[in-house]
Amino acid sequence: MKQRTKSEIPPSVTSDFKMGMVVLIFLITCFHLLEVVYFPNVTIVSNEILLGVVLLAIAYLWIQEVKDRKSIQVINEELLTTQEELKESNIAAMKALIMSEEARDTYTSGHSRRVTEYAVAIAKRAGLGREERRHIEYAGYLHDIGKIGISDAILNKAGSLNADEWQVVKKHPNTALEILDPLKFLPEEKVIIKHHHERYDGKGYPDGLKEEVIPLGARIMAVADSFDAMNSKRPYRGALPKDKIISELKAAKGTQLDPKIVDIFLAMLDKDNWIFERKD
Repeated sequence: MKQRTKSEIPPSVTSDFKMGMVVLIFLITCFHLLEVVYFPNVTIVSNEILLGVVLLAIAYLWIQEVKDRKSIQVINEELLTTQEELKESNIAAMKALIMSEEARDTYTSGHSRRVTEYAVAIAKRAGLGREERRHIEYAGYLHDIGKIGISDAILNKAGSLNADEWQVVKKHPNTALEILDPLKFLPEEKVIIKHHHERYDGKGYPDGLKEEVIPLGARIMAVADSFDAMNSKRPYRGALPKDKIISELKAAKGTQLDPKIVDIFLAMLDKDNWIFERKD
């Protein structure tokens, strides 16, 4: 974004000057009162002239106040735009980091991008507004950033994880928050990221939240994440068949996943064939 130079910033009247104008009006009024009291038969300044000067001063102050407010509004809008651009730049850097990590493993390559696409599509179908969808989009790209600290031996293990390994994996939502902590402009995204592994029945992690206590964005992310896991190859299995995925999603309603979100997604699967496109 082009930065405004000093000469481009709309001129404004300083608060000191405004105060000076108020004092001037006060002094003129006091002068007129003294004239009336002590020199009743002498007219130094006519009432009409005095009133005109006061009204002109007030009008000038009012016009400048309107201009100042417009200037402040323009500057505030530019600050908001700059803040959004800064946010997107930071998100882009994080996305690049995640993509590079996923590229190391053919099983997870493109996972965050696909989960984001599914989650945003669900959110749109569910009637969420643009701002809510934007939070879900950012959270989707960053939801697994906490896995950066997990060894490939655990992430790509062909067999079942043992108890210690499972505890390591369960830490990744909180690890993500630690990584994202310097980015203070992502409060909504951090909530989604933290809770996208909660289960609808309260048996998930990290906090064991249940049903609609789980943030809506996290419930949407859970459905998208689960689908991509089933629709993609894993070290220990191939991608599941379409009918098997649908069966698993239905079975997860009310236990692992929010039934309403699953129903929305199932309706999408019935109409949108692109969702089942393999990214193997």
